[in-house]
Formats: sequence, C-alpha cells, structure tokens
Amino acid sequence: MSFFSAVKNAERFCVVIDVGSGSVLVAIVHSVAGEPHPNIVWSHREQAPLRDIDSIEQSAKAVMSALMRAVMLVESDGRKALVKYKKSAQLTELQCAISAPWSYTVTKKIDYTKEEPFEITETLIDDLKAAILQQVTNDLKSNEALSDLNLGIVTRATMDLLANDYRVENPIGSKTSSLSVMHSTVISQQYLIEALNEAGEKLFSEAECHKLSFILVFFVVTRELLSSYYDMCLIDITNEATEMGIIRDGSLTYCTHTSFGSNSIAREISAITGVPLATAASYLHSAKPYSFIDNLPAAQKKEIEIVFDAYIERLADLFKETGDVLAIPKNIAVHSDLESEPLFEDLIKKASKRAVKQDPAVTLVSETIIERLYNKTSEETTEKIPRDTALLLSAQFFHMKYSPDNFEYL
Repeated sequence: MSFFSAVKNAERFCVVIDVGSGSVLVAIVHSVAGEPHPNIVWSHREQAPLRDIDSIEQSAKAVMSALMRAVMLVESDGRKALVKYKKSAQLTELQCAISAPWSYTVTKKIDYTKEEPFEITETLIDDLKAAILQQVTNDLKSNEALSDLNLGIVTRATMDLLANDYRVENPIGSKTSSLSVMHSTVISQQYLIEALNEAGEKLFSEAECHKLSFILVFFVVTRELLSSYYDMCLIDITNEATEMGIIRDGSLTYCTHTSFGSNSIAREISAITGVPLATAASYLHSAKPYSFIDNLPAAQKKEIEIVFDAYIERLADLFKETGDVLAIPKNIAVHSDLESEPLFEDLIKKASKRAVKQDPAVTLVSETIIERLYNKTSEETTEKIPRDTALLLSAQFFHMKYSPDNFEYL
C-alpha cells in the first residue's frame, strides 16, 4: 500500500524539529510540488553539552534544555530568514521526529478470518486497528520498566493491509476470506510530548503539529528511495543511541535500540587516552577513524580495541533480536552523520558477520539521498547541499507528502 497521496498544495512551509538522543535539530523547510527535494530555508542544530553522563535522566534533561533553546531560535533567527526568503510565506505544519531512546515504535499484526468470504469495510479495519492499540496499551501496563516511564502515544501508522495474504491498496468493498492489518504505534515520554505541544501552541499556533518517531521517518524515506529492497535492516546511529528497524516484505515489522552511540564511544576513548572528550569525538568523525590508535601505547591500544569490540557486540545483540525467527536481512541501510559513516559502516559489517555469519550489503542512506536528489540541482545552481543528515531525511519525509489515511497523529 502507498504511504503517499497527491500533493494538493503547490507549495508548503514547515517547521521541522528532530529530537535526537544528544541534540535537537530545528529547520524551516519549503516544499514545492514536483521538485526532487525541498528547499532548506534555515536550519540549526543545538547540541546538548558533550560531557560525562551518569544516567538517562541527565541525558534527558540536557536534551530538553537543547530543545527549548532551539525552539526560541526558530522564533527569532528562523522567522527572519523566512521573511527574507519569501515575505508572504506561512508556516502551516510542525513536524517533530523523535529518536531513540526518547521514542519507541511498536508494530503488531492482527488477523481476521472467516470460513465464508466477507466484505472489507472501514468499520472492520478500524475495529482491527483498535484491537491492536488495546494490545499495545496492555503490553505497556504489564511491562513494569516501561510503565514507570509515563509514556504517551503520538502516532499510529498503518504498515500493511493483506487480503487473502496479498497486499491491497484500496480494499474497501472487496471480498476476502482473510484480512490482516499491520499497524505501528509510536510512543514517547509524556514530558517530551508536553514540551513539543507547548512549543507548538506558543510559537507556531497557526501550524498543525505532527509528532512521530525518527525510525518511522527513516523507514518511509528509505522504502521510497530503495524500492527494490523488500527486506532490509535499518540502523540509525545518534550521539547516545543506536536504533534498529526490521523491514520484511516492505513493512516495518520490528524496532529496538541500545542506549549507546557515537558520543558514548568517544567518552570511553577519552577516559582511556586522557584527551578531551571533543578530541576523542573528532577521531570518530574522519575518513580514517582508527588512525589515532597508531600513536598510542600498547596497553591503551588494547583497551581501545575492547571498546570497539564491545560496541560490535552490542550491535550483534541487536541483530539477533529481530522480532521473529528469521535472521536480519542482508541489506542494511545506515544513517549516521556524514563524517562518521566510514567508522559505522565498518563496525556494522563486523557485527553482522559476528551475529549471522554473513557479509551484509550496506547502503549509506544520506549518501544515496545526496546522489539521487541533490547532486543534479547543485551542479546546475549555486545551491549548497545540506550536511545535516537527519535534516535530509526529515525534510524529504515532509516533501514526499505522506497520506493522512496511513498516519494518525494524536
């Protein structure tokens, strides 16, 4: 089934907010129907302080502070840039993508069968979706660790409709003996939901607010760009987390994460070598991310190898947790910031070989977006290609105009 519908408006303006694990991106995006990609009017990434973090609560407070600072910049610097770009422009949408560990995307499938063929109705589909939502709610209540987090639902998205085991796009009114609905529910911390709602009400009262998980944004854009791949593993690496999504037969079927990302590795390196944390982070964001090891004493080299091996093991553990009995797909789509792609491409390949004894086919999604959507226009104009990879994905998601029939924002 298609996630996209015809764009009714020739142009649209949106405030994009991406709440990462250790930073917050804000941007103003202009989408023109028929163009390969949107225009980035203005953008800014507010980093949470790069420092030692003892708990997830400390990290959450740092990100919330970054969110408040970033939102205020939209109202000042962003608005000025928009007026300069197009005086008559109106911001009509507010899109908020939330990364792990601040969001959870839960996908469930429900089957409805009868001995005699029955008609598929909107009421029946709605009833099946309601049953899935009840399952998710019950699971949250029964999971003590999650129930203590005070979570709320922000998005519900239909992944697939299958009639007699065949995918159908317009099933209403047709007859079938079996109907399967695959539905994703996005859950986030209530304090973050309230903060985003407050930002929307105070600063963007004229804009409609849509909140969803970044892994769902990643899935939708990747499936459109890499449409020939029906089975794929998505890996999103941020400052403080690594999230995985499993795509089976074109649907996002399972998501999980580990609260360990690029800054987490940098802290370990800083502690071992004694270099400042910012210097350790710079090692990882280079074309030759392991070169710094060459000048270290033998004992430190060994400790650094253990750090990288521990991260590979974390990835391998994720790869073994696919939500079903199958191994991870051989095709892996990776999102990280551009400068750290060489490092994480290597680590992911090693983890896949360790977990499932196979050499994966890795696609760097940011590189793919730039090559397919931006290179031609940048050659023909003076347009600069955005370097913020999360912005590339979130802006493209907005530009693609997702169908309201598939996404329900709460």
